[in-house]
Amino acid sequence: MALARMTRLPASAALPYALRRDAEGAEGAAAREAALAAFLASRTRTTVGRVLEKATRVATHKQPATALKGVAATDWFRLDTKDDVTVKWYPQGLSCGSDAGLASPAAFAISWYWKPAPSAEPQRGIRVSFLNVATLRYAHVLLVEPDAAGEPVPINVHAGGLVWYKNLLYVPDTTGGLRVFDLRNLCVGGPFDYPYTLPQSDVWSCDRALGARFSFASLDRGADPVLLVSGEYLTSGTGRVVRWALDADGSLAADETGTAVPVDAYTGPGSKIQGAASYKGRWYFSQSGLAGANDRLLTTAPGEAVRERMYPKGPEDLTVWRGKSTVWTIAEKPGGRVILGVPL
Repeated sequence: MALARMTRLPASAALPYALRRDAEGAEGAAAREAALAAFLASRTRTTVGRVLEKATRVATHKQPATALKGVAATDWFRLDTKDDVTVKWYPQGLSCGSDAGLASPAAFAISWYWKPAPSAEPQRGIRVSFLNVATLRYAHVLLVEPDAAGEPVPINVHAGGLVWYKNLLYVPDTTGGLRVFDLRNLCVGGPFDYPYTLPQSDVWSCDRALGARFSFASLDRGADPVLLVSGEYLTSGTGRVVRWALDADGSLAADETGTAVPVDAYTGPGSKIQGAASYKGRWYFSQSGLAGANDRLLTTAPGEAVRERMYPKGPEDLTVWRGKSTVWTIAEKPGGRVILGVPL
């Protein structure tokens, strides 16, 4: 595939990515808050720390993985066999404890979307898995949107990325914007016998008519202020990547109207970009759909030539583990689902 140098776009190019909190108005925001309160009223809350401590599913560390052939990975993990091969759930987003500011234990959060057609099985929506790196144990958490009665409703989006920052999870809604989940609302139990449930607490919406796409997401903790990164997957041509500033509490920095406008926007290096991350002035992109046994990790800076590195097939979202100076992805292909890190 042809690759292009990144170019900074004019401020007008970021406008389709302007996000409004409570875009449905005060009445809609009040209804969402009431639904969340009703959901929480009858449930027992827990914490991410307890989830990581009590997790029972078993991952492996640095075990042989054919998906890594030709890849200069310095570290990697695999989930259990059931999650590795299932065709019902597909992993997409990846964020790490380094993003969240979690000192201990080291951890990853992984977003998944439910694949079967609704006619085959009831919609499950999306989930997040929390992996304790120290114990190699992990647990699934079902993400839901409470209805007016406080009942959990599955969220049918692609969840192509994930940002874990402080107490918040950001999940891209491809044509809608960013959905927000407050981990202080993490609850025990859930539909479909899930051990944990996390309700949506907020939403940042775009104007769908302007054509912005939120295909992936990551966090730049090397910037001041910290930046949330998102961008678009296109099957041909080069998509855009944009960044928003975050406030001290982890929320998007917004103006007096409640609008968050990106601080900058760039062209990406090529088509079929599945994830992007920026750190200390450099950019990293995962690219899928290439011929042969490997896909690519692309590295560059605005105006520089793009460098290619071998990656496993089906790479998705990216996250930077700052303490290890590594960039990580998760591969989505059944039987080849590996969470891997390579040097920055």
